[in-house]
Amino acid sequence: MQKFVRHAAHLSASCLVLALCGVTPAQAQQVAAASAATETPADDSGITDIVVTAQRKVESAQRAAIAIDAVAGDALISRGITNASDITKSVPALSVPASGGGIASIFIRGVGNITTSSYNDPAVTPSYDGVVLGRGGGVFGAAFYDLARVEVLKGPQGILYGRNATGGAVNIIPARPEIGRTSGGFNLSYGNYSAIEGDAHINLATSENTALRIAGAYSEHDGYNRDGTDDAKRGSVRAQFLYEPSTDLSVRLGADYTHVGGKGIGGSYIGGFAPDGSGGYTFFPSGLDASEGFNTAAANAFRKSNLGAPAFAFLGAMNSDPKADSTYWGLNAEVNWQTSIGKVTVIPAYRQSSDHSLFYGPAFNTAKTNEKVNQFSLEARLAGKAGIVDYVVGAFLFNEKIKAQNEYNQEFVLPIQDYRHTTDSYALFGQLTGHVADRFRLIGGARFTHDKKSIDGLINNFITFCGAPPPGLITPPGSFAQGCAAPGTIPHFPNFLNTGDTINWLKSNGWIASTSTDQPGYQVFPLVNGVGAILKTYNPVVDSRSYSRVTWKASAEFDAGPSSLLYATVESGYRAGGLQMTESVTSYKPEFITAYSIGSKNRFLHNRLQLNLEGFLWKYKDQQITYFTVDTSGTLISSNVNAGKATIKGLDADLVAKPMTGTTLNAKVQYLDTKYDDLHLYTASPRDNFSCPFTLTGASAGGAPVKDFNCSGNPLLFSPKWTVNLGAEQVVPLGHDLELVANIDTAWRDSQWGAFEYLAFEKIPAYWTTDAALTVRSANGGWSVTGFIRNLEKQRRDLSPQSSPLGVAVGHFSAPQTYGVRLSASF
Repeated sequence: MQKFVRHAAHLSASCLVLALCGVTPAQAQQVAAASAATETPADDSGITDIVVTAQRKVESAQRAAIAIDAVAGDALISRGITNASDITKSVPALSVPASGGGIASIFIRGVGNITTSSYNDPAVTPSYDGVVLGRGGGVFGAAFYDLARVEVLKGPQGILYGRNATGGAVNIIPARPEIGRTSGGFNLSYGNYSAIEGDAHINLATSENTALRIAGAYSEHDGYNRDGTDDAKRGSVRAQFLYEPSTDLSVRLGADYTHVGGKGIGGSYIGGFAPDGSGGYTFFPSGLDASEGFNTAAANAFRKSNLGAPAFAFLGAMNSDPKADSTYWGLNAEVNWQTSIGKVTVIPAYRQSSDHSLFYGPAFNTAKTNEKVNQFSLEARLAGKAGIVDYVVGAFLFNEKIKAQNEYNQEFVLPIQDYRHTTDSYALFGQLTGHVADRFRLIGGARFTHDKKSIDGLINNFITFCGAPPPGLITPPGSFAQGCAAPGTIPHFPNFLNTGDTINWLKSNGWIASTSTDQPGYQVFPLVNGVGAILKTYNPVVDSRSYSRVTWKASAEFDAGPSSLLYATVESGYRAGGLQMTESVTSYKPEFITAYSIGSKNRFLHNRLQLNLEGFLWKYKDQQITYFTVDTSGTLISSNVNAGKATIKGLDADLVAKPMTGTTLNAKVQYLDTKYDDLHLYTASPRDNFSCPFTLTGASAGGAPVKDFNCSGNPLLFSPKWTVNLGAEQVVPLGHDLELVANIDTAWRDSQWGAFEYLAFEKIPAYWTTDAALTVRSANGGWSVTGFIRNLEKQRRDLSPQSSPLGVAVGHFSAPQTYGVRLSASF
């Protein structure tokens, strides 16, 4: 905490020095409204209202009795927020770790899930333009251009917003067409790492009651790592057409397309683990820095010094460069019709994504995905008023189909998965707001959700054993005498998506008998050299499950003054159970959360000071977590299981001040206390490197005893105890037509855990990240030129540590220091 105080003092001193020169550094976090039509006018000396639609109505965020952070489109640009992970610069409760692959992992206050599997529902639901996204990646990570705002809702959204949202929701809302106005604008920036970012939009008044808005964006930069990974290459386009024949009816049609290329997410080796002879493991550092990457000469040299089970041969170099190749597109509409009983809203949408990527897993060799996902959704709502009661009722339909062929190359284990996964979901929901007095309201709501999931797939694992499959497996030190660690005695699998190609490769390279054939069922192929054997497993995964739940909400609101709101809420959340491609545990149960919160939203000093407070207590049950374990045969699996119970509690404070014209200061602070009341993890040697006490269950897996690791009492992942965002902005007039704007923002993240093994390297140390910018702009907002620098500390932080089942410790790191210049204009 002393480090925190020193850094805060340094920031304050910096602000004072700049103020004496006529410029006060600032955070451009003043959130404007979604568009001119929904922005509440405020004079320059006051705090601007933010208009949100999180409760299915247009209202100021200060009048919304919910825990919400909203960031306007202009603020996103000024803060350099161009992707999902950057939202954490404005929302202390949010964490978006990057662990490889194209599936985004999102956490709010410790609630979330880390996965690279497309069939796992996110705990924090992403939405785009009012459409719930079944997957956490795709357009969610690429839609950050020409936006009205981003809304982050904290806590379960079991009534009006989100599907299966136990932790919260992140809603990306594009700027919409404006009738009667022809306008446009662009942003173009260039920076180090050959970074080029550009976006542009045009709004056309095509007739007196129609408008067309077209926007596009392109982004690329060189890799932050020496192997070229952590790069970017992304292009997007969006079109919307709005038709308003009368004040009672509007129809908006939208379409979007995005392609993501480049090498994609990378990481670096932190170290490795070796058995210490007493059943434990000794850590040894890699000597590599955060920017090394996985596929350089130095990284591969370290990699090849590690033994891989169960062949107990030394790992080889990466067999391929990674490659991102993902396409996302969608069609959606929104119809609003004002009737005598209320406003009817209908939102149909279709989305499709395809992924043909190569990526590096947690120290695996190159993984390969070949997936296609189709999603259809339809939501219909009626919102109106009857006497003292406001009401919203509606229905929601969702269908998703996933077709996938994937492999996750572990060199001596080649899991090949071929599956079809289907989700059908429907919900009926309603919420009533009773105005029982002029300043007092009671709210009640409920939602019935039914989910049905089915899976039809096949898992084939090719597993190379030293000696033979258990009980004939030979482990170190006997494996060295067997010759398994000698170069060239054990095959390293290439990347194949089917069993036939794999067996043909083994035959043509002389590893197994030339008469070998591919047959259904389990097969054992002795290596021709007699050193080991290859087991081909055969595990059909065919299952179907249904889940139903009623979630509810009860809330009270009181207007303590003209600009003060008090509220208290209790609500429940639910995330459906699911099916997964594992050999022995093909399903997992739903998870549940009950959230209690009390809050206050206030404006003081003639709209110059804003203070919002929230206290919360969440009780979490049967959380769906993913970790590496083993099945009863000893096969390594990445499995979803249900943790026992957890408690989450804390305080959130949000302060905005405008002490004088042109000066904006703000601070966001979150205190978070999380604890697993019951968390047991099960695995067996050699995958048993956990820093929790254990007992033996009496069962065995692959001939090794299964251990029950009791990790109860530990914090939830990605739940720092203290999170602080500080910033300031100063606008200085330069004559009649020009302004100078100085910004500085800094964020503190306390130490936090990033993986369920709770090993020392998986604890992310506390850190600061500071950004600064200086802008010269036209006073009327027509153009601006900005110089920016991000990560003044020049530190790459480990955002997602992973303990690989191969015995290697890896990290995935934040961006290094970046800087550049941005030109913006509007007309």
